[in-house]
Amino acid sequence: MDITKIDLARVTNIDIDLAKCYFPILVSYACEKQTITYGKLIQLAKVLNSNNVNVQNAIAVSTGRRLDVVRKFTNSLNLPDLTSLVIGINSGECGGGFLKSFDPVEARNQVFKFDWNSKKLEYESYLNEVVISIAPRKRISQNAAIHLMSEYYYSNKNKFSAEIIKYRDCLIDLIMDGVPVDKAFQAYI
Repeated sequence: MDITKIDLARVTNIDIDLAKCYFPILVSYACEKQTITYGKLIQLAKVLNSNNVNVQNAIAVSTGRRLDVVRKFTNSLNLPDLTSLVIGINSGECGGGFLKSFDPVEARNQVFKFDWNSKKLEYESYLNEVVISIAPRKRISQNAAIHLMSEYYYSNKNKFSAEIIKYRDCLIDLIMDGVPVDKAFQAYI
């Protein structure tokens, strides 16, 4: 999976921690062809992850944000949206953000037809990649960034079009911010 194609600008380690706990619960509900309320999702996560401080501190209000990580995974692999199973206790339907963009009934039908057990390992791998990609980075000097960029460019010149020169300054900025050189180039290919 190419993690660089997923917008992770706002994803935090807490989001990832909770998404790890929510995914298997959602898979089990998908296999049973059932929906689950935000509150029940959090309650089950707390029971199943009693030693996880982030899970124990989870609240329904921020659950949508945590479910975005699950949605980013399913979207990146063109899978049905598991988060369509999570509904409000009063409305009996997905949150407003989901309803603005998706038909929840159709989304759930796709979820119920899919074999989710085949994606558990891939999901764990995805989350590990996300953790690495959002880890705090060490800034480097402009000279070091230019050297790394040039070295990478000349080693891989045949992979790039002449257009890459337009992004020279952006590449240097990314590398200075600690983004691995190959990931910086991938962002502009």
